Amino acid sequence: MTIKWGVIGAGGIARRRTIPEVIQYAQNSVIKAVMDPNPQSLAEIQKEFNLEAAFTTLEEILKEDLDAVYIASPVFAHFEQAVQSLQAGKNVLCEKPLSLSIREGEEMAEIAEKKKLKLGIAFMMRFNVYHQKIKTLIDDHQLGKIVAARAQLTCWYPPIQNAWRQIPQLSGGGALADMGCHCLDLLEYFLGNITATVGFLDTTVHPYQVEDTANVILKFESEAQAMVDNYFNVPDKAANNLLEIYGTKGAILTKNTIGQDPGGTMWLYQEKEEKNYDAQQSRKKISYQLVELKPSPLYAQEIDAFSQWISTGVKPKPDLSAAIGIRNLKVLDSIYRSAKEKKVVEVTK
Repeated sequence: MTIKWGVIGAGGIARRRTIPEVIQYAQNSVIKAVMDPNPQSLAEIQKEFNLEAAFTTLEEILKEDLDAVYIASPVFAHFEQAVQSLQAGKNVLCEKPLSLSIREGEEMAEIAEKKKLKLGIAFMMRFNVYHQKIKTLIDDHQLGKIVAARAQLTCWYPPIQNAWRQIPQLSGGGALADMGCHCLDLLEYFLGNITATVGFLDTTVHPYQVEDTANVILKFESEAQAMVDNYFNVPDKAANNLLEIYGTKGAILTKNTIGQDPGGTMWLYQEKEEKNYDAQQSRKKISYQLVELKPSPLYAQEIDAFSQWISTGVKPKPDLSAAIGIRNLKVLDSIYRSAKEKKVVEVTK
């Protein structure tokens, strides 16, 4: 069964990644209509991708015969657009963060449940082939007990006039909300629920109101600890977007698996035998082995997984349900409260 999609907010990430990937790679999804309030941009997108229908208002696109909509608008528009889409009988996959507040996210989920429709969160990095491998290694206890991790996502994001991401009332936050949400989600995907957070958030370089620097310490139910760091003030070519996971029997290092691209580089170390304490602490020999896997487009996989959920009623793996998006909002909220109150904050259950 092919699921008919509409795209709400067709510029930005939808134009750069989602629309072209779905057209080229999707197996059970097709884009039938797009909506964007900018007429010039909309006309360019419709021509660029040879799309059947294009609209400048939400009301128009929701009249179309669509099974689902992908909301890629700015965060401040997510709640209203998702609610109207659900009320119109459309399944909804929403870009991250799910909404500006936990309350909004929960209300969206309640409406979806009442309407017997699917509501999902677009954490496409769960589909990176290396992240899938990491999940398997951890779940199969190939690294022993996980004790520590780190996730980093960074970009150069200077002041831009009227940029919604740089206005706290429209974005909900800066580097942490925009990029850190992915890092937090990946770590929970790998390691389970975060129970407590400490956040250090600052605007150190750019003259806007949201944070351009974010460092976070996390505690998990599993007793693992982790760090997340996100910056809007580091040059793109300097960023490694690192992921590190350490266990009692091995470790994983990756570079640039966290990001919009489907690939990256991964190294794996696994203990082959039990060892005693080594007083020499010699680390001259490189022990990590390169892991090479064939990448697959993230956004096309994500859309197809949601389409499969609609077709079969079976929740996809990895999970994209609204509960994941609401959970992410609760972790973000705890970090922002921690930074403001200057103390450890437990994550709301």
